[in-house]
Amino acid sequence: MSSSTAPGGRRATLFVRSDLPAPAQKRCTAIKCELQELVCRGVLDDIETVEWEKRVPLQGPGNGIERDLYNEFADWARESGVCLAPFFDTRLCYSSTTGEKRRELVMPAVCLAVYEDDTLVQVAPFADAGRTESVEECIAELGETGTLPDTGSTTVSTV
Repeated sequence: MSSSTAPGGRRATLFVRSDLPAPAQKRCTAIKCELQELVCRGVLDDIETVEWEKRVPLQGPGNGIERDLYNEFADWARESGVCLAPFFDTRLCYSSTTGEKRRELVMPAVCLAVYEDDTLVQVAPFADAGRTESVEECIAELGETGTLPDTGSTTVSTV
């Protein structure tokens, strides 16, 4: 995945499943419009939309892009003190073709990743201490404040 963003810029990548039903496609279209509005306002320098698979095997050849993205997102979540579950999930799946069972990573229908200077700084959706942050909520906060949503860790002041 390449981007035309100059170094120092903020870019967003919207990941969508390729097999979405019509209502979810309509949601994706609305999200893309909101992201384009942020580009027009100068909040984002660039946006990209990438289709990904609904499920990918946790092991074996193929679908390395989705697994690599998940690993990058999981690292960000650990560092941020948030959780990607239940939006990313693993399931035991049965293949009617081979008759085998295997563990697969189930990707969310829509996911947003925001990068600054090519460093991942935000993923949505995520969960944190009983609350969730949706893609739409992330975009709304970015649009209102020009900053990304706080990912949780609160600082207690004794002053």
